[in-house]
Amino acid sequence: MSPWLNSPLVIGVGTRELVVAATAPRWKVVRGHAAALAEPTSVAIPDEQCFTENGVLDALKMALAADHGQTVRTLLGKRQVRIMLDDFWASHAILRGDFRTVRASEIDQILLAHFFDRYGIEAESVQVRFSVQRGGRAVFASAIARTLHDGIREAGMAAGVDVRSLRLCLPDLLNRVQDAAAGASTALLLFVADTLMQAVLFEENRWVAYDSQRLFPGDASDAERIAAQAEQSFECLAGRTSGKCEDCRIYLCGAELDPAPFEGRFCSTQSLAQPAMDKPVAHRLMEAAR
Repeated sequence: MSPWLNSPLVIGVGTRELVVAATAPRWKVVRGHAAALAEPTSVAIPDEQCFTENGVLDALKMALAADHGQTVRTLLGKRQVRIMLDDFWASHAILRGDFRTVRASEIDQILLAHFFDRYGIEAESVQVRFSVQRGGRAVFASAIARTLHDGIREAGMAAGVDVRSLRLCLPDLLNRVQDAAAGASTALLLFVADTLMQAVLFEENRWVAYDSQRLFPGDASDAERIAAQAEQSFECLAGRTSGKCEDCRIYLCGAELDPAPFEGRFCSTQSLAQPAMDKPVAHRLMEAAR
């Protein structure tokens, strides 16, 4: 029998491991009948396969193979799975313009052209997802390798589960940060993970620009280094705005960082509340997928 019974699954996909956990069905939560669930299970990606799509897909198949509740699934239908991916597995971009009357298919073509011009990504090799900002003056877009996207879907089908949600971490944060930054003329979201530092600039509560920098072992825990890189990112992103670094409010998310090195560079520093900071990245992604 499955260690997760017939509860919906949530999976956090990092670069070195996957973490799988059960979550109570919504009807049980609403009725107050949620039962105790098994502890999350970690599936490590072998060192030689870390940072590779094959490593992720093999680990996912292994995780889903541990779910042997086939009799229960036959009676009650496919189990639902929600998956949250580390942003390492995608490319992001913010495009500014007037998108109020642009059709979704046309936006898709604009974004595919941007990812090709910026990163050399061929249109047929990726699946693009996007969100138009309130007011229609900017688009936040993500490009996921089609081989990874389709491979995850196929692994779910092979295991007899329904992948209902496949999301990336940063897009999920944007609305929460945008609400928090509503009173600031200029704000910077700094999202620091093990392998990636991402920055999103807001001006007058609107998305302005996106930047990312690769991090190497030890970088994510070096607050002084990260603060200097954040300042560089701001200067790069703010080229088309009137914002100044000393007037910018910075929001820290991801790795736990000492705010002291950011003070003096930015007008104020705030760490966003987030779960399980003492847990590995994949565990935090799993919590975000709930």
